[in-house]
Amino acid sequence: MSVGIRREMTSGSQASEAAKQTAALSELADQDLVALMVRSDKRAYRVLVERYYRGIIGIARRMGLTAGDAEDAAQDVFVRVWLHREKWRPEGASFKTWLYRVAVNRVIDLKRKPQFVDGSDLESMPDDAMSPVEQLAQHQEFKRLRSAIKLLSEQQQIAINLFYDRELSNQEAAAIMSVSVNAMESLLKRARKRLREELKAMG
Repeated sequence: MSVGIRREMTSGSQASEAAKQTAALSELADQDLVALMVRSDKRAYRVLVERYYRGIIGIARRMGLTAGDAEDAAQDVFVRVWLHREKWRPEGASFKTWLYRVAVNRVIDLKRKPQFVDGSDLESMPDDAMSPVEQLAQHQEFKRLRSAIKLLSEQQQIAINLFYDRELSNQEAAAIMSVSVNAMESLLKRARKRLREELKAMG
């Protein structure tokens, strides 16, 4: 057997083994992947990125960022995750809660910059960046709802986004927004009331 053929076989075997390892990692829970990432396991990190990247883009778009800014925000969030991986402490919030909190805070920072452009192009949001709920925006009634959501306060928009679009529990959403569960429930109640009023005004 020639050296070239042996090298090709070795390379193919290594690629197959890597694929198996990645597939095995994708079955792990977040806390197990994070434990590996803390020890600088890049494969575990990539699985976490694949698991939550689109979710963060969805949050950023629903909070008013353009497609490009939403991509930048998601990338920035995960760069920070990798650079500060050794500081992760599992005693606090779950990884998902912590990650979404970082994402929400990053989007708020970006929106406060002078060069921020409003979300007037939300209608062109690509399908692969949408949650199943967001894909319903093709329906006229949901477009009206989304227009009404834009009229809510920033805090109310975030609450609606996390609870309905991301389908998080009150407890998870409250942790992400750094408020109590009671405050979160009150925020959602006011947001729903305001939405009803805005939709009624739209006719």
